[in-house]
Amino acid sequence: MRVIDSFPQMGRAFERGEFSIAAWRRYAAEISPGLPEKLEADAAEYDFAGAVLPVLRQFYEKSEQAALAHASFQKLVGGLSEKFCSVLGSAPEADVILCLGLCNGAGWATSLGGRPVVLLGIEKIVELGWCGEADMAALLYHELGHLWHFQRRTAPAWAEDPAARALWQLYTEGMATYVQQRLFGGRSFYSQDRDDWLAWCGANRARLFAAFRRRVDGGESVQDFFGDWCAFEGRSDVGYYLGAELVYALAENRSPQQLADLNPDEVYGMLAAL
Repeated sequence: MRVIDSFPQMGRAFERGEFSIAAWRRYAAEISPGLPEKLEADAAEYDFAGAVLPVLRQFYEKSEQAALAHASFQKLVGGLSEKFCSVLGSAPEADVILCLGLCNGAGWATSLGGRPVVLLGIEKIVELGWCGEADMAALLYHELGHLWHFQRRTAPAWAEDPAARALWQLYTEGMATYVQQRLFGGRSFYSQDRDDWLAWCGANRARLFAAFRRRVDGGESVQDFFGDWCAFEGRSDVGYYLGAELVYALAENRSPQQLADLNPDEVYGMLAAL
């Protein structure tokens, strides 16, 4: 795994305290020749003046928060491959890049120059207040958890019917959360745990699993369970809790490789048992 820390160069994107797109392109191209085009294409539909520039200015002004985010990043990437290998037996092949983006997201698992990468956008991290070690760990290890899972997996692809897609989302998000927790914080660590979120999930565990299973059986959307812009009974991201609980149950008698290679019947069987 290769780590690229561009924090010392981020100031080059500003001229006399103001963000310069030309200077930013030069800075981003030094990280990877294809990075400016990739990030600009992703941000093409954004309101640049209204949505992007204020976030970039905030990053520049909140230098203490940016420095805290950088320190958290540096601490977490130390021995990253070794940590994955000791816990899961292997590490994902990926570049981890801390960069100044154009509000492309706090974390983005994608590809760049033909290689898998995790892009950490420091301007969004500062905007969201995810500068501390715990929030940075959740962001970094969750995205790397997806890459580890998909790269390790050797089993055939699943079908594309609604039930299989719902099970796949539960399984893959559960796997990434499981990896995240194995690497940092333990089973009770969820970045979503605010306002008694985890206690509520635990108190309603059986009912939540039953509600998810009914949607799978009916071929219905499970989007309410995933994403902070959605909610199930007023709670966002409940599917990450359910997915992690499911994967922990499946991991009791499986190796990491077997866990990465689960099929829909195995996932549904455990879903029905919980």
